[in-house]
Amino acid sequence: NLANTFAFTGTVTGTPHGLVRLGGANATGQNVGDVSFDLFSTTYDFYYVTFVVSFVSAATCWIRLRSSSSYITGANYRQALVGIRSDGTAQNIVHETSSYFQLGSSAEAGANHNSHAGHCLFEKPMVSSKTTQLNMQCTAQDTSANVIDLTGGGVYMATGAHNGFGILGSANLDEYNIQVFGVQQS
Repeated sequence: NLANTFAFTGTVTGTPHGLVRLGGANATGQNVGDVSFDLFSTTYDFYYVTFVVSFVSAATCWIRLRSSSSYITGANYRQALVGIRSDGTAQNIVHETSSYFQLGSSAEAGANHNSHAGHCLFEKPMVSSKTTQLNMQCTAQDTSANVIDLTGGGVYMATGAHNGFGILGSANLDEYNIQVFGVQQS
């Protein structure tokens, strides 16, 4: 019977250890250019991000790093994603020099499905003497109704401390749910 009020004293045990939710954003009907998070610090070496986004029109989804609360737009983003489309053809995204990490190909915008969904792992973004690495996975539905699954990674080739990231694309975001977690160090 939980109808009574109980006072609690003591320690809570059995709580999840390892992932600490640092922030997130969830909205629909927005028509915004980007969603950014300046949450990286020296407290964590790894940051896990989950995302589901839809755009107002067919668009490619990107991630850009941030420093001092501004986007880093230099051509130091290098990446390789490999994947397959549901029609059986290969889908690869390779950038030797770019101004962003590309999460997926041009995907259909629509009310009945999401444009891009997946997760990323940022590795040591606040260590100024190291490059920032990123593992990526993204599933998208293209304008021909093919499902595309891509997996790979990227490196921002210039060293420096990066205090955040943003998700944006070649069209404005209509809907998004992005969650950011810090991975506790042992």
